[in-house]
Amino acid sequence: MINIIKSILFDCGYEDVVQTEIEFEKLKYKMDIFKSKYTESQVFIVLQTLESQLVSLSNIKDFIIEIANFFRENDIYLPDMDKNTSLVYCVKNDINSEKLDVLKIKIEDDPFYFKKYVFAYSEAEADELKKLCKQHKQTPNELIQSYILNANNFGKFKKNASNEKVYRLVSELLIKIPVIPINFKTQGQIKSVPDYMQEIQKCNDDEIGKLDSIIQTLCDSEKKLEETELIDKMLEDWGFVSMEDENE
Repeated sequence: MINIIKSILFDCGYEDVVQTEIEFEKLKYKMDIFKSKYTESQVFIVLQTLESQLVSLSNIKDFIIEIANFFRENDIYLPDMDKNTSLVYCVKNDINSEKLDVLKIKIEDDPFYFKKYVFAYSEAEADELKKLCKQHKQTPNELIQSYILNANNFGKFKKNASNEKVYRLVSELLIKIPVIPINFKTQGQIKSVPDYMQEIQKCNDDEIGKLDSIIQTLCDSEKKLEETELIDKMLEDWGFVSMEDENE
C-alpha cells in the first residue's frame, strides 16, 4: 500500500525526502516524509504499521511525541511546517480488532502536533486496487478520481457498503490524503477543486457521510447547477461557509 500512497503523493507534487525507521516500545516502524515541491512547508508523514501493533501500544500520545521529536530534529524541518504537516497512519489489518475504531477516533481528534489520519486497509483491498489500476491502465490517482465519480459504483456502495470494499478504500484514500484533486464536469469544462479538499482540518467517521453528499452532488445528472452553485453546495457538504457568505 505504501507504493500506492507514494504514487498518489508524487502525482500531487510531493517528494519522498526521508525514508527511515522509528523505534518505540521495542518495535520498529517504517516512516516516509513527503514534502511538497511547490510549497516546502506542506508535509505528509506516512507511518506504516500493523493493526496488532497499533492497538497494543501502551501510550499513543508518547508515540506521537516520539514522531514529532524525530521530525523536528530532522534536517528538512522548518518552523512553518508545524501547522502544515499531516501524519498518516497506514494501518494494515491483521487481527480485525474492535479497538481500532476507538483508537482511530482518539488519534484523529487529538489536536496536538499534527493533523492526524488513520488509514486502515486489508491486503485483499490493496491487491484489488492494484489489479484495477493495471486493468484500466491508470495510475492510482487517476483510478481514484474515475472510480469515486462513477455513478454505478457509488450506487452499489450506498446500497451495500460491505460488498464494495474498493469503493470504501478509494473513499478513505480521498479523505485521509486530502490533496487528491477531484475533477468534475460543469458547462462542458473540467474544473478542479483540490484547494477545497486541502481545507479539511480533521477527518473522522462522519466524514464518510459528507463525502457521500459531495459525490451525490457530482453524480446527480438531474441537477443543473451553475459552477458557483456547485462549489457552494460542496463547501456546504463539508461544513464550510459558502463563497457568497464568506465575501459578506
